[in-house]
Amino acid sequence: MKRKAIALLLAMAMCTTTLAGCSSKGNNGADNSKTSTPAASSDTIDENGKVNSLMYKEGLPLVDEGAYGFSIFVDDSSETGKFYMMDELKKQTNVDVTLKLFPYETAKERLNLDLNSGDYADVIGGWTLSDSMVLTYGVKQGIFIPLEDYFEKYCPNISAILDLPGVREQMTAPDGHIYTIPYVTGDTTVGYSPYINGKWLENVGMEMPKTTDEFEAVLKAFKEKDANGNGDSNDEIPFSTDPNNKHIEAMAGWFGMPMDKTGVAIQGDKVVYGGASDAYRKFLSWFNGLYKEGLIDNELFTQDSSTWEGKGNKDLYGVSIAYGSNEFSGIVQTTEKSEYDVLPVLNTDKGGIWLRDTNGFSVFRTQAVITDKAKNPEVICRWFDNEFSLENGIGCNRGPVGVVTFKEGDGYRAIDTTTLPAEQQEEVSWSNLWPQALPKYLPAGYKFIEDSPLYDEKKAMEKVYESNLTKEIIPSNWIALDDIDRYSDISTALTDYFNQQQALFVTGEQDVNDDAQWKAYVDGLKALGLEDWVKMRGIDTIAE
Repeated sequence: MKRKAIALLLAMAMCTTTLAGCSSKGNNGADNSKTSTPAASSDTIDENGKVNSLMYKEGLPLVDEGAYGFSIFVDDSSETGKFYMMDELKKQTNVDVTLKLFPYETAKERLNLDLNSGDYADVIGGWTLSDSMVLTYGVKQGIFIPLEDYFEKYCPNISAILDLPGVREQMTAPDGHIYTIPYVTGDTTVGYSPYINGKWLENVGMEMPKTTDEFEAVLKAFKEKDANGNGDSNDEIPFSTDPNNKHIEAMAGWFGMPMDKTGVAIQGDKVVYGGASDAYRKFLSWFNGLYKEGLIDNELFTQDSSTWEGKGNKDLYGVSIAYGSNEFSGIVQTTEKSEYDVLPVLNTDKGGIWLRDTNGFSVFRTQAVITDKAKNPEVICRWFDNEFSLENGIGCNRGPVGVVTFKEGDGYRAIDTTTLPAEQQEEVSWSNLWPQALPKYLPAGYKFIEDSPLYDEKKAMEKVYESNLTKEIIPSNWIALDDIDRYSDISTALTDYFNQQQALFVTGEQDVNDDAQWKAYVDGLKALGLEDWVKMRGIDTIAE
């Protein structure tokens, strides 16, 4: 039965890749790829200063009222679908934007369906995009159009961002074109990490764990005692994680193999594939043991974001992996630290280490593309360029100028939003300012003037983690043009298979301690093209 399950998962993974890779054909099988794309060099400017009789080349608004609109497909968990800064940009530009929002859990499948049917939006944005998709639908098929000419001619803000050190190089695809809107931001050295409830630790009389053995003892205490102090000793969930960013494999760093979510790791000074390593297997065996003891959320692989957040808001979690603890705890950020603490890197005395995500600066190069459905893409480019202006960047990142932030001297003062009326607080909350999966921009290190700055949990995390991070980050290299088809064929299948097998090993549906079943898993990786994938990614080796 185990072998049948593995074979079925392999087949499912291959089917997923087949679906993702065949969007150059419509329902009738005809080739929809483009051989050419209108370039900015063919634009004309009339006596009114309008480009192509539509867009004003300079200033605002961009177009006359009612003259132009476009659609954006993006993953977002907004309950209302309304965003303060979208309305502001409409007032500034006269451009009508229709958002097609889908939860992250379903957005990827929906995007594949849209691309295969030919019924896709003018702009596709969000975390569903990838290098592989840009190479397939941009370089190979022409569905995503080159943008560098429009940037150079109409977009001074975007051009300035591209001129930041290393940005243009990262944004430029192997064929020399730029297919995406840049999303560049100052960043933390570590994105997702575990946060532990300090109040629970105090309630069960335990200290902060330093090893995996001590951590397991803490989780057991959380489960067996009334850690949250509500009188019910059976409702505590010792450990969970963000459903959309589980990062379970990151904990393999406690066993000496700091990994990203695709299984790529840093080992010493080398980039290796760690998803088939003994260290990863050791982690899975340990984590499966926690699962068997009921120390892990039994909905770890099935719950959605709202369920995870709902349980966290009820104070049911002792530990959870997240970008920040407030994402699941429901605790409003204040000037003081909340009851949650950063869980330190464990087993540091035995080589425990965590993967460094960034050097404090990130370039997200697959956050938004313009498709060949878009009419007058120059307007869309200028619309994003206007969104990247300083005050709009402030609005999208912190809060609208004149409401949450106020010009003061050479800077901007940010007020405490809890002083605003309740309805307005919700309107200008971070999640309602801007679709957070779409590009936005503030200069790295930008500081606001604040009377009572909020406690910076991420900075505290960086201080705790810095001495136990890898020295290097995993480089993000484009795939060679000659390898695009092969890479696209195997990349999605490999990642899906890695995640599927991880879930089976953790829950015990497959026995990670059984040599035959582990070998079958590794053989499955190789059958999907792991060795070719590693070479195309420029990874040094497959770690044993």
